[in-house]
Amino acid sequence: MRKVQFFTIFALLLFAAIGYKTYEQYQRISHTKHLILQNESRSLANFIEAFRQTYQDVFLKHDINITDQTLHLLPVKTIREISKHFSKSVKGDIVIRTVSDRPRNPENKANAFEMKMIDLFKTDPDMKEQFVQVDGKYHYVKPLYTKTSCLKCHGKRTETIPSIRKRYDSAYDYKLGELRGIMNITVKRHEFFDVLYADFRNTVITTCVIYILFLVLIYFLLQSMRKKEKRYTQHLKDEIKTKTSVIQKQKDTFETLFEKSADGTLIISGERVLECNEKAVQMFGYASKKELVNHTLKDFSPRFQSDNIPSSEKMKEMITLAKQHQGYQFEWESLKKNGDTFFSEIILTPIILNDSEVLHMVIRDISEKKKAQEKLIEQKNMLYYQAHHDALTGLPNRTLFNDRLAHGIERTKRNNTILALFFIDLDHFKNINDSLGHQVGDKVLKIVAQRLKASLRHEDTLTRLGGDEFTIIMEDIQRMQDIYFLADKIQKVLSQPMDLDGHTLRLTGSMGISICPQDTDDPNELVKYADTAMYQAKEEGRNSYRFYSKEMTTLAFERLVMEENLQQALENKEFRLYYQPQFDTRTGEISGLEALIRWEHPKLGLLLPDQFIPLAEENELILKIDRWVMRTAMEQFVQWYEEGLNPGRLGLNLVIRQLNSSDFIRTLEECIAQTGFLPSWLILEISEEQVMSKPDEYIKKLQILHDMGITIAIDDFGTGYSSLAYLRRLPVSMLKIDHSIIEHIPENTDSVAIVKAIIALTESLGISVVAEGVEEEKQKISLMEYGYYYMQGYYYCKPVVADEIEKLFLKK
Repeated sequence: MRKVQFFTIFALLLFAAIGYKTYEQYQRISHTKHLILQNESRSLANFIEAFRQTYQDVFLKHDINITDQTLHLLPVKTIREISKHFSKSVKGDIVIRTVSDRPRNPENKANAFEMKMIDLFKTDPDMKEQFVQVDGKYHYVKPLYTKTSCLKCHGKRTETIPSIRKRYDSAYDYKLGELRGIMNITVKRHEFFDVLYADFRNTVITTCVIYILFLVLIYFLLQSMRKKEKRYTQHLKDEIKTKTSVIQKQKDTFETLFEKSADGTLIISGERVLECNEKAVQMFGYASKKELVNHTLKDFSPRFQSDNIPSSEKMKEMITLAKQHQGYQFEWESLKKNGDTFFSEIILTPIILNDSEVLHMVIRDISEKKKAQEKLIEQKNMLYYQAHHDALTGLPNRTLFNDRLAHGIERTKRNNTILALFFIDLDHFKNINDSLGHQVGDKVLKIVAQRLKASLRHEDTLTRLGGDEFTIIMEDIQRMQDIYFLADKIQKVLSQPMDLDGHTLRLTGSMGISICPQDTDDPNELVKYADTAMYQAKEEGRNSYRFYSKEMTTLAFERLVMEENLQQALENKEFRLYYQPQFDTRTGEISGLEALIRWEHPKLGLLLPDQFIPLAEENELILKIDRWVMRTAMEQFVQWYEEGLNPGRLGLNLVIRQLNSSDFIRTLEECIAQTGFLPSWLILEISEEQVMSKPDEYIKKLQILHDMGITIAIDDFGTGYSSLAYLRRLPVSMLKIDHSIIEHIPENTDSVAIVKAIIALTESLGISVVAEGVEEEKQKISLMEYGYYYMQGYYYCKPVVADEIEKLFLKK
């Protein structure tokens, strides 16, 4: 029944809406009709008015005399005729009249309606037009006012056109602007609007039919829905019964989960606990639910949280957030009954329970999780430290160095200050690793790091880039003198002796310094410039520092080119062997030849060993070069001996890197066997400094060489490195006196004393001695007086190629 009522109300409302829209459409059509007719009439009126004004202007301008012939050309007659013809052409649907209340021609006399309009315009002079419907006709009425041109025919009689004055006795004495008549355009009917109204009627009929059909359709749909509703209602009852059973089971399950949950669960009203589960009781250390219930949240929290915020204030904030976001999760330091605290994770959710808003709290003990997190953070910090610090010295490494340098440059530009970058490389550090081992080398690096760090300001950054390379970033420099002061301080620190494992070591360092922004403000360029300056310090004698200059870039480029060319020198056969003879002064004959390498560079010309051997030692090419020297020299000596010549013994320089090489002795044996060279022809010369770095280790290896029949010679003897105790144990057959001692005799008494002492030592040990660097005859004579018979130097001969040796000495 109720649905029938709803349907009736709906049908009435729909009918009212359709009726209202139909009425609105009808009104719109009527209004449109009114506007069209009004605009059409206004256009005709404007045209007639223009036509009338044109005729008046023509008559007045050309002084046309009014006669029986021209009388019919007057506007008053012409317009009337035009109006009749126009009305006839439109079948009388439109009639145009120009009339007056006191016309000259009776036909222009206004009728009752027109007189009413004349009176209306006289009453309201501001009215411009009227469009009215009378007796089913539309009238467009426009007032005609006296203009200046009108006065020529309708003004004072004495002043009008003579021909008008003679012909007419009435319609005079009009004043300018006075109403003298109206124009009445009457529209009786219009076929267009008949069609429009017919279409409107058809539309109304169609709408009514559709409306009735729609109502019928709705009625049948409602009947169908009613039947389905009955079926659905029954189905719903059955489903509600089933759902109720399911909900009851879910309720039972929820209560079980609430009690057996691994997390503590509490229901809180205000700040007081209404309900809780057993896990919460255990978690807070209470004996039973009854003991825990009715406690407030304040009882489960210490006075302050770990961030020093009072627990009461922070809990209020958390409750507010939970209500704003319909739930909130946060970490909390909770308090047990016995006073112990533990870290917990709490989820607060506002819910409606028994028509009241309460808070559902789930609390989980995350103490172990927090410990794991702290351990992870500690490990992360440790990994970060390891990733950004050198494992050996604990100093910042290259990664952290790059970061601090970039930040330092930015601060320098922002504060308009100066930054200096020191690039430090320890001199001859490889010799320490090679001779004393990497363990000693590592200890040296640690001591160097400690000493350098102690020498710096707190704001300076010391880093180890790798190997024996250190850098210092010096920021906020106010005076350039501070840079010089630090450089001198570093040199003094590095030169302090170190006592390690029974060895006293003295180090020096070469430093390069670049300055920001003077040199550049690009981090990579600043490092490159400091590195370039450091190499310049090394090339100029080491144990010094150099500031970067643009000229160094050119030198560094040349060094780079030299390193690249050195890689190809062996393949391109650019190395040459020169030989310097040793003489027995008693017989004047050659006792041996020392092989010396030269590099015949295709562009730079002949290069001496000190120009490229240090580079070869740095990039591991020295072993290949030494093996080439060994084989080439042996082949040359074998050739000389086969030709019946006697070059004596071959002197080759032996470096520690060769001696430390695992395959050196095997390579030497193979070379001797393959060339046919006799071991007794060979003298291996090792420097005094190198052999004394690890005397116990090298004695064994040198003994193997001595047992092969090879002569072992100590080169550069007298420079102060040797221990006489070790010298006695070494399998040495020859000493070569360093040229630095020979060059000062006989004038320098200290040098003479050293020379005499050495000859006495060698005689007691049964070792032969060779004086190197003999350049003057007085040196030769003095040495012979002291008992030296084997000599080598420019006095006798400079190093020359094999062909020159043959010509000058062997074939002579």
